[in-house]
Amino acid sequence: MKKILLLSAFVAASFITNAQKAGKILVQEDKGKSFQLGSEKSVQTVLKAVDAFNAIDHDAEVKLWSDEYVKRSGESHKKAVATLKSVSNKPMTIVPIKVEGSNREIVMVQSTEDRVFKNGSKQNLNLLEMFFIDKAGKIENVVQYSSIPANNEFGKTSGGKYIAEKPGSDGDGRSFQFSNRGEVVAIENFAKAYNAMDAQGVAAILADVVTINGLDGSVNKLTKENIPTLFTNYKSLDWKPTYILPFKLKDTDPVSGIMVYSTEKRVSKDGTVWDKNLMELFSFNLDGKIDSVTQFSREKSK
Repeated sequence: MKKILLLSAFVAASFITNAQKAGKILVQEDKGKSFQLGSEKSVQTVLKAVDAFNAIDHDAEVKLWSDEYVKRSGESHKKAVATLKSVSNKPMTIVPIKVEGSNREIVMVQSTEDRVFKNGSKQNLNLLEMFFIDKAGKIENVVQYSSIPANNEFGKTSGGKYIAEKPGSDGDGRSFQFSNRGEVVAIENFAKAYNAMDAQGVAAILADVVTINGLDGSVNKLTKENIPTLFTNYKSLDWKPTYILPFKLKDTDPVSGIMVYSTEKRVSKDGTVWDKNLMELFSFNLDGKIDSVTQFSREKSK
């Protein structure tokens, strides 16, 4: 009987110990340490911060921050809050934890948030936030992770629809998403080289053969050897992109299209001036080079 009681006490003690410590940090100076539950005091600090945020009360919120955090992020937070007409953050789960042996805590909050901006935009978010609480009980940092509901007005990672000329063909019905393979920088560099009539600079951005779907409906093939002929008749070129939108079809290879709205003024050596608004679609191949251009133009507004 005594042995059974001792065994029961040992099991109970082990269970309590295991309940107090769990998980593990795998990197940096606390590598190998476990987590413990934090305090209710830290939870209340975070809830007060949420209440202040929902009231769009910047001053009340930053009173809960450390001096260093206010210095680092106070001004940007004030500007961000000033854009809001209303906000409603609704915590669903709050868990305070700390690294074993530490006097700092982390409060993890799962919530939903609805924002209405003064400019009329609306935003809905699912959030997971980590509030870092210093030893004085002040918020010293906040790290936020979000997912965007399908009904959100903006900020989604995909949208729109590609309607192929042949229904059911590859890509038909897919949505678009922004591409980020350096296309914007490539277009900016292309504009600099083009305006400088730098054949070598232009060639560095183009594929070996580029299909040019011209303004007049013509289709031509441009090779790198022919690039210098582009500038033969011009005294100056001034191409100014104003919108650069890189996109690709969702769940396909990284081939991308870049929509560029611009103005362009061409002054020929004979004094002729060509000055229009352009809309162009550039296609970037798997190697990240421009392999086709489709052009549209209109007269500039008077």
